[in-house]
Amino acid sequence: MFEYILSDLYRFVGNRKISSLIFLFFRNRYFRFQFFLRLSRSNNYFVSLVSSFFKSRLSISTGNQISKNVLIGFGLYMPHGNVVINSSAILGDNCNICQFTTIGSIKNTSAIIGNNVYIGPSVTIVENVNISDNVVVGAGSVVNKNIASNLVVGGVPAKKINHLKDIKMFINNIYVCEYI
Repeated sequence: MFEYILSDLYRFVGNRKISSLIFLFFRNRYFRFQFFLRLSRSNNYFVSLVSSFFKSRLSISTGNQISKNVLIGFGLYMPHGNVVINSSAILGDNCNICQFTTIGSIKNTSAIIGNNVYIGPSVTIVENVNISDNVVVGAGSVVNKNIASNLVVGGVPAKKINHLKDIKMFINNIYVCEYI
């Protein structure tokens, strides 16, 4: 669990220092939510119970509704709130999820999102879609079909806009976990 927390810390500040962890924990409620989200998956019953309590309290102030059952890879970056993710979703490494994003499903399993994916603000991802690696989903998009690797997509419904040459140009102020 701690390795996941440190990878999230690296995405926020670019280092894995304990002093940065403490500073960010007390100064950023969105990071604090992620911290307790990660710990709520602990095998230790007491740690999981206490973390779930704090996560649920932070859900009120951040607007995030994310189950501890969501499988999340290393380096999650959610700089803002109001994110809703179905419990059957799977997120890869180095995912960036902006505010007012919904990843959900009514009937089936939810989306599978690959590595190095940037999801812009107000995006809705519905049903059982597969978003491959190195994808940028533009703001306000509705994704209802699978997306291939190395694409920029946008619109309602989301369609290919361009090929993606370098994912780092979309996440230039965000550190990508390359040590994993």
